[in-house]
Amino acid sequence: MKSIVLFSLFFCLAFNASSQGRVIADGRILGLVGGKSGGSYMGFRLHISFDAEKSVVESDRKKFISQFPGVDTYFAYRTPYFYLDAGDFRTKAEADELHKKLIRQYPLSTVVRQAINLPRID
Repeated sequence: MKSIVLFSLFFCLAFNASSQGRVIADGRILGLVGGKSGGSYMGFRLHISFDAEKSVVESDRKKFISQFPGVDTYFAYRTPYFYLDAGDFRTKAEADELHKKLIRQYPLSTVVRQAINLPRID
């Protein structure tokens, strides 16, 4: 009986030492538990303006920053237009709130689902 217990113990230890565990999980879960502060997350932004001329969009950016200094802006080129996006909103309701404030000044603005930057934890 003693030899069976020792053999079982030896077998378990040898099996654990040579095996490797593999985690199978949804990528969203791994992203949440990965310990990342900052990073990106799917949320919402506002498309403020777009134009084929970079100077037009840069002008809109300066105007927007003077009106809403606390809202981050993002300048991007996606063929064939330059785009001005604003905000890092986690919910559509947050984005809609700002959109209501600026719809008269920027009638072509829309709320879009996009990867956003999460706030840094310092």
